[in-house]
Amino acid sequence: MELQFLERNAPFENALACILLVPYEGTVFFRKGAAKGPEALLKGSVEVEEYDIELGFEPIGDGFHVIEPVKGGERNPEEVAADVKKGVMQILEAGKLPIVVGGEHSISAGAVEAVAKKIPDVSILCIDAHADLRDSFEGSKYSHACAMRRIMEYAEKGAQVGVRNMSTECADYLSKNSNLKSWGSEFSNSEVLDALGENVYISIDLDGFNPAEVPGVGTPCPGGLSWEKGIDLLKEVAKKKKIVGFDIVELAPIEGQVVSELFAANLLYKLAGYSLFPEKLR
Repeated sequence: MELQFLERNAPFENALACILLVPYEGTVFFRKGAAKGPEALLKGSVEVEEYDIELGFEPIGDGFHVIEPVKGGERNPEEVAADVKKGVMQILEAGKLPIVVGGEHSISAGAVEAVAKKIPDVSILCIDAHADLRDSFEGSKYSHACAMRRIMEYAEKGAQVGVRNMSTECADYLSKNSNLKSWGSEFSNSEVLDALGENVYISIDLDGFNPAEVPGVGTPCPGGLSWEKGIDLLKEVAKKKKIVGFDIVELAPIEGQVVSELFAANLLYKLAGYSLFPEKLR
């Protein structure tokens, strides 16, 4: 894999943002392919123009730095999450924006743990079709079906949007934990913002979006956010809060199609621009 985003890769010391790749799908139990997501996103990024029409310049600056991928394979998900934590800590300690690209959603817990050590009052915004609030699934507390449950162990507050599927256990968790608010595809930006603190980490499972727009995901679900609704929310979060990092996970590319990886690459660049230059949105 050629480790560059868009058409250039900045040295670590010059980069505004660093991208950590995590090609892991050890707990995926439906449609495989998430391990190929990071490579597909990088390949798709070469078709993304560097000039952002909305912001009026190139947010990439000298380029983002793409870090060597975290080892995936058949490893235990808790071990992978620990390596993600180390990688994100390195990025944060250098004063750069951490962007994690998966891989399955279980990896996000490691990223959030790292951010929480640096920013103890971090809150979470999650876009996802599934609540992912089980305490354990198929014998693992680090299954991707438990992603948001693990994430909330490190966050003071949280909001999830796009949710169209949950278990009884997930519904019970939500009824007992008022620090996490959950919405489907219909919500107002203001109520989501009210559920968040000042510092926000964003975790995006691509199945939170409508599968008509991004079909290449592990567990597609009818309905979901449109590109416009998702971008509008992310823009408002950037304007009103401080985005301290984000991840994009569960891209499972479909052979012969490129729409999903192009969607993901455009989303990454757009959200990076919002996160790095929020003053341009005011």
